[in-house]
Amino acid sequence: MARIIPGVQVTVVKEVVPPQLSPSGVLGLIGITENEVPADSNTVRASSWSRFVEVCGAASAYSLPEARQALANGVFELVIVPLKSSVASKASVDLAIGKSKTFKLEARAAGTWANGFRVLVSHRAEKFDLEIRPPVGDAIEVHRGLDHTKLAESLQAASAVIRAGGPGNPGEAPAAGEYVLAAGKDAGEADYVNALQHLGNESDVDMVLAAVQDFGNVDSVTRIYSAVIAHCNQMSSNSQGRVGFGQVPPTAGDTDAKKMAPALLSERFVLLAPHGVAGAVAGRIGSLDYFESPTFKTLSGMGSLSRALPLEEQGSLLSSSVVPVVEQRGRGVIVLRGITTDGDQISVRRIADRAVRGVRMLGEMFIGRLNSEDGRGALKQKLIEFLVQMEKEGALVRSADGKEPAFTANVHSSPADFAQGIVRVDIAVRPVRAIDFIYATIFVQV
Repeated sequence: MARIIPGVQVTVVKEVVPPQLSPSGVLGLIGITENEVPADSNTVRASSWSRFVEVCGAASAYSLPEARQALANGVFELVIVPLKSSVASKASVDLAIGKSKTFKLEARAAGTWANGFRVLVSHRAEKFDLEIRPPVGDAIEVHRGLDHTKLAESLQAASAVIRAGGPGNPGEAPAAGEYVLAAGKDAGEADYVNALQHLGNESDVDMVLAAVQDFGNVDSVTRIYSAVIAHCNQMSSNSQGRVGFGQVPPTAGDTDAKKMAPALLSERFVLLAPHGVAGAVAGRIGSLDYFESPTFKTLSGMGSLSRALPLEEQGSLLSSSVVPVVEQRGRGVIVLRGITTDGDQISVRRIADRAVRGVRMLGEMFIGRLNSEDGRGALKQKLIEFLVQMEKEGALVRSADGKEPAFTANVHSSPADFAQGIVRVDIAVRPVRAIDFIYATIFVQV
């Protein structure tokens, strides 16, 4: 309606402001925990060690050691899927009470982790002491001056490893001696595979690790890792690209690792050697900017490696695209080279995934706004703005000779596309690559 009295009318048009992308470095971790999953959720989150112990239980430090490693190396956040399993069982042992009775102790969390743990009982006066030792090494817990009438309560309050296996307390102090926990079982293959679907609803996860405990059946472990690859590929088709991690068995040598790698060939999987480093490497990658390579990056909270890799074996593993973790003088424990099992650089895959997530986020904001040239032009400008930011961060770079741009972007719609409500976006990006090799030539002049 036309105005009669002269004046000014102001219309405010809200600019399309894209939301912030989720931070990179969120690790989806599947494994056995002491505490059960909350009734209203299939996952729990933790970004600090205290929070992890609070939600998962103290014994989870042993049943899920990858969590401590990942947090010690700076992972942004853990999304934990506690396994529900009818197969998994807790390691246990019977203490001798008198001539014919026993009192059962059991691990606080299921799995094979407690098999071989030793419980040493020694008497003094009317009390007794109880030490808990791993299969190799010194005591990790010492409980002194225990009273047999309050043994169950004392262990429940003070031990992160064991507890009474049933109600009540022993009628007298257990006999002195060494007792060994046994019969703990890991969750089944199907349990790990089924748990992957719970990570499908966690859109910010960009790394996945199935924390398998029992490596006795290498074929079964390989199938679990293959399911991780399938999950990562499926999420990639939904613009939520992820990278999976796995490790060789504890007893695996060079030949065994090289046999395992071909079955896990993928641009979305990283196989690590030796055993026991997967959590640390995933955590270290999670602490890096998405465009940084983990090559030659130092790992923290590792202690001693389970096995030192000779120089010849390092080269052999790399030739099979298995990532060696080694100790180097002056550097500590490092990732020798950050590659996936298809030989590509981990950082390149993460850059591509970041670009995909950003393009999808921007595209969803413009759905319903692209029926005009102005709308399509606005989408193109937002895409260029996003890619320019990636270039400024150092994730995208010009060609080595400087002649080709870091990216190109075009938004278009043909008459046929327009009739079907389709707008096409063509983008080419050039991710930065880590320079892993330096060839030097020295001319000696006389």
